Amino acid sequence: MSSINNENEYRLTRSKSLASQRQQLEQKKLKLHHNHKPESDTVKNSEDVIVSTNSTRPHLADVSNQFGVSGSKSITNSKDSKDSDKKLDQQETLAPPVQVTSSTTTKRRPLAGDLAPLTQQTSSSSNSNNKVSKIPSKSNNKRSSTDFDKENDDSKIMLQPSQTTASNISASKKNNLLVPNRKRQATESSSNLVEKLHTTNELNNSNKFKKSKRIDYEWQDLDEEDFDDPLMVSEYVNDIFPYLNELEYKTLPDADYLYKQTQLKPRMRSILVDWLVEMHQRFRLLPETLFLAINIMDRFMSLEVVQIDKLQLLATGSLFIAAKYEEVFSPSVKNYAYFTDGSYTEDEILQAEKYILTILDFELNYPNPMNFLRRISKADDYDVQSRTLGKYLLEITIMDYKFIGMLPSLCSASAMYIARLILGKDPVWNGNLIHYSGGYKVSDMKECINLIMEYLIAPVEHDEFFKKYATRKFMKASIVCRGWARKFISEERDLFDPNLITDRIPK
Repeated sequence: MSSINNENEYRLTRSKSLASQRQQLEQKKLKLHHNHKPESDTVKNSEDVIVSTNSTRPHLADVSNQFGVSGSKSITNSKDSKDSDKKLDQQETLAPPVQVTSSTTTKRRPLAGDLAPLTQQTSSSSNSNNKVSKIPSKSNNKRSSTDFDKENDDSKIMLQPSQTTASNISASKKNNLLVPNRKRQATESSSNLVEKLHTTNELNNSNKFKKSKRIDYEWQDLDEEDFDDPLMVSEYVNDIFPYLNELEYKTLPDADYLYKQTQLKPRMRSILVDWLVEMHQRFRLLPETLFLAINIMDRFMSLEVVQIDKLQLLATGSLFIAAKYEEVFSPSVKNYAYFTDGSYTEDEILQAEKYILTILDFELNYPNPMNFLRRISKADDYDVQSRTLGKYLLEITIMDYKFIGMLPSLCSASAMYIARLILGKDPVWNGNLIHYSGGYKVSDMKECINLIMEYLIAPVEHDEFFKKYATRKFMKASIVCRGWARKFISEERDLFDPNLITDRIPK
């Protein structure tokens, strides 16, 4: 029974306390309604309670500063706020308008938020507007014409608060239009430069095409058969090979550089090239890599004088560069250093690579003779035997120093001519072969063909090169070509028999 009585008493006391609280709230509402004092919701007695951000929560002052409001201010009585509003209004009428940032007008007050009275919101916005800090510019506090334009736009915003959004948008548009104007000038100037380059290139190309040879032979368009093969790029092939013909002249070495070298003789170059073929064969590299390596070496020696003890390093660095350019998986530097039998270290090979590329100005866009040989093989119906013999005969042109300075396309056409002559094809040279070789006729190839025949008749000078093509992989091309050349000369036959040459298409 005692416990029940206690519960009843607790309920009675609780109901009384709730009723008294309700009465107090109603009285407060009536007072607010009669006196019109909005500060009574947040502050009970203005004399007893003063809320200060610095005394209660110092860290909130930093947050308020981010929103454009100083944290050292306190919320005081309504009389003080009214006095401060009057002073601020007087200052606004006398003083010129101050720059306003968009963050102060749009962002909320962190301590009061939406629940703050309207007078406090207006006063806080006006106070914050008057105490906006000026950020110094990066260029030694120099003010440009754009800064004055911004200030004029902002003063208009202060004078017309009802049109703040429209004026802000217009000001932002004006400010944003300054940078694109500069960009437009840059693009216009660059476009003018590009147009000038195009016009100069067109003039140069027009001059080059004027010097082209007149086509006085019959030929077929064999590229039409490859329209459905993307690897043959039949759409661009007529642009690719004229470009390669232009590059031939840019990447040609000096034909007389061996006579300008003080310590180098033609015999030394032949030994060096033969050793390079051995290293190329050991690493099982592509034939394009060997052609590019020898071209790099010849072009370097055309520009720089090389000592005898550095020739092997030059050949190693040239093959190292060519393998990086042509191969999918290039051998490591350790393999090259090991192949030199410890004559040169890895660092020396890398230093040689840097020096070679610097002297050549990183120009490695060499039109490989294998590309021209494949192009001519199209007119030869891609015969494997003539193409294999052509590879051997074409590689002679990089082994012998007498071919230095000859165009790769000319050497490829001459190699294909002799290969077809060895196989007894009739006619040896026709209109399609003239066209797909780049327009070379037999009269243009006589010098190169005679040099190849002289090499075949002479004793073997490059042992590694001869052994390479004496294998079954290359159909013993070196043995076949040398045997045919001796027999051909012994029979006193004519290399340029008119009966074996025609300008028409074979039927």
